[in-house]
Amino acid sequence: MSFDSLRRDLRYSLRVIRRNPGFAAAVAATFGLGVGATTAIFTVVSGVLLRPLPFPQPDRLVSIQVSYDNSPPNVFIGSIETMEWQKHSRTLSAVAAYFDCSVNLLDAGEAERLECGSVTASLLPLLGVQPILGRNFLPEEDRPGGPPAVILSHGLWQRRYGGDRAIIGRPLVLDGKSYAVVGVLPEGFQIPVEYRIRQDLWLPLQLQEGRANFKMVWAVGRLRPDFSLEAARAELDSLYQTTRRRGAHSAGVVLTRWQDEITGRVKTTLLIFMAAVGFVLLIACVNVANLLLSKATGRTREMAVRRALGAATGGIVRQLLAESILMAVGGALAGLALAFWSKDLLVAFLARSLPTVPPIPLDFRVLAFNLALALVCGIAFGLAPAVRSARVSLDECLRESARGAGGGRGRLGDVLVIGEVALATALMIGAALLFVSFLRVRGMNQGVPADRILTVSLELKGPRYAGPQAQAEYFHGALDRLRGIPGVEGAAVSTHGFWMVSGWPVEGKQVTAEWNAIHPDYFRIMGIPFLRGRNFAETDSRNAPYVAIVSQSLARRYYPNQDCLGARFPSADRKNAEMVIVGVVGDTRSELEREPGPTVYTSYLQQESSFSRTLLLGASGDPKRLVRPVRSRLADLDRTQAPVRFQTLEESMAAAVAPRRVNMLLLVSFALLATLLGAAGIYGVMAHAVGRRTHEIGVRIALGADRADIRALVVGRGLLLVAAGEAAGILGALGLNRAIARMLFGVRTTDPATYAAVAALWLVLGAAACYLPARRAMRVDPTVALRYE
Repeated sequence: MSFDSLRRDLRYSLRVIRRNPGFAAAVAATFGLGVGATTAIFTVVSGVLLRPLPFPQPDRLVSIQVSYDNSPPNVFIGSIETMEWQKHSRTLSAVAAYFDCSVNLLDAGEAERLECGSVTASLLPLLGVQPILGRNFLPEEDRPGGPPAVILSHGLWQRRYGGDRAIIGRPLVLDGKSYAVVGVLPEGFQIPVEYRIRQDLWLPLQLQEGRANFKMVWAVGRLRPDFSLEAARAELDSLYQTTRRRGAHSAGVVLTRWQDEITGRVKTTLLIFMAAVGFVLLIACVNVANLLLSKATGRTREMAVRRALGAATGGIVRQLLAESILMAVGGALAGLALAFWSKDLLVAFLARSLPTVPPIPLDFRVLAFNLALALVCGIAFGLAPAVRSARVSLDECLRESARGAGGGRGRLGDVLVIGEVALATALMIGAALLFVSFLRVRGMNQGVPADRILTVSLELKGPRYAGPQAQAEYFHGALDRLRGIPGVEGAAVSTHGFWMVSGWPVEGKQVTAEWNAIHPDYFRIMGIPFLRGRNFAETDSRNAPYVAIVSQSLARRYYPNQDCLGARFPSADRKNAEMVIVGVVGDTRSELEREPGPTVYTSYLQQESSFSRTLLLGASGDPKRLVRPVRSRLADLDRTQAPVRFQTLEESMAAAVAPRRVNMLLLVSFALLATLLGAAGIYGVMAHAVGRRTHEIGVRIALGADRADIRALVVGRGLLLVAAGEAAGILGALGLNRAIARMLFGVRTTDPATYAAVAALWLVLGAAACYLPARRAMRVDPTVALRYE
């Protein structure tokens, strides 16, 4: 094909489009919906899964983990192993460690809680990152007891200090200790991690050799060019085996590409979204094909005349494909505009589910994807109508004209409708399963009055609160002050964690349980019933016998044939110590998606370790009205400590299921769009069928058929197509829904009620889509329909 022929086809196609702009706009809009949704999701997929990390040679960055007993890898690595790898690895050019923490910044007399990254001095050079002001940490600053230094994020530098370039060397008071600012990092820099965490500043991690200062960290390395991932794993595993504690568990090093580790949690979800939006695109393309078939019916005479005048079939196909490609490109441009408008909204909507990644742009990869999608879909779904039109002969055209029909598209249009109903049904079933699953999660009873409890996070920082006694005294005073606020019916403190002990006294079992150090008022505020035994008392102090209260599920599981009161078992946080069970309480869910499990409660007055605590306030009215007085009274007690995350327990529970809600809403949105497009496709097919069968309908009416018979004829044929599409869609859903099995809770992928509801809904939609064409058929005038006889 010469360039002149292509130019001639394009010019003629443009003239055809200009003569019928309404049809071209309908095709472009339908195509634009599918392409726009697909491009928007692909933009996120590209930015998260396909775009390399923004560091030099990102493919050489590896995440170092350890697997115990062939279980999934643990992201936490011991500091001693990290130090050994730093000193002795030959396959990695550098090894770095980092960890997340928080600090209280005391500035202008008021504390602010900031997210902090503790990093080794080797991390920034490993990532190829240079501070825009100042320098990186010095080796001596990264040793225990070294000079206190801090590096600021660009955001904190601008927000708190107005971009003052004289910030270098200025002291900052963090957790009651003075640190010198030694650098400011570039704008947008974040340590890419699995969960979205925005660090405000960085401190040196200060690891030390040996186990005296044992820490758990995340570890990352840079692979040397001459070594493979497997060679590096074998070397690190050999070094690890020489340093780890020997025990009953086997362990080994696992190396993965850092980007794969960061995006692994969200990869499956994004690919499911991509597949779902691909269904929407296919349905849109099927509708476009139906529109082109309808248009081709009206151009039968034109194509027949061109054939009679000597036009080749290939030339006609080429020219019709040029028209469909031009309209597809127009739809792609509309879709690109839709993706540009919705991309940031989509990223914000998915924020809780996405890892920490740089801003996601509409880059060259997205533009190329959009253009390729337009060309492929324009050709694939314009080819069949083009070939069908090009094969029409002049004799066939004249016979059809004599009968008053506009030509047929017959079974091809029916197959397309069945296909789009099948796609929409499969997608709707998946979305319905997620919707039912979300309702099950939200309907779970946690057993607490969540809407009447205000929670406040507080982590005591600084040398003043280094010991457990000082922390207990602070919370004792805080609770006394908070109880005096009008509207507060009770105040308690809670520290959640997990606890595992081997050699349980009953049958020597290993037990894993939730652990919660609490104030005695905790059970009353949370509405947890006391079953037997006693509550904690103020006399249960650090010097008193270590006591515990256990949940009913723990008592049933581990003391099935005896009363557990008075039983002893190993301490949760004290070495070589035992706890005595003094009470049993009812079960409650710490997470909505998990069944109540074994829980051990201890008194916060006896807690040895320092953890972030949660203050809980029972309110007689709206808990949010307590935020200001709570903040004020805590500031009066100690302004160097910064309480954060003032929210009701109900909001906390909602945040916990937010990723599930996002997944559900997004798939439901795609399913609704697919359903609307599918219903529009059914309507278009039936409307065209009525127009094509006007002569036949006129004959039936002339021979005595009543209106009900005509309605049944049209609606029955439409419902037959819908039923065939439903059957195919249900079979497809049975296989495809395995991909979303891990996203479901309380509902099976083969739930018959969900399948039946979707099938019934499609029958209703199909009947509604067929009704208007049926009304048109019932109004056919036999004299008009038979005027050519």
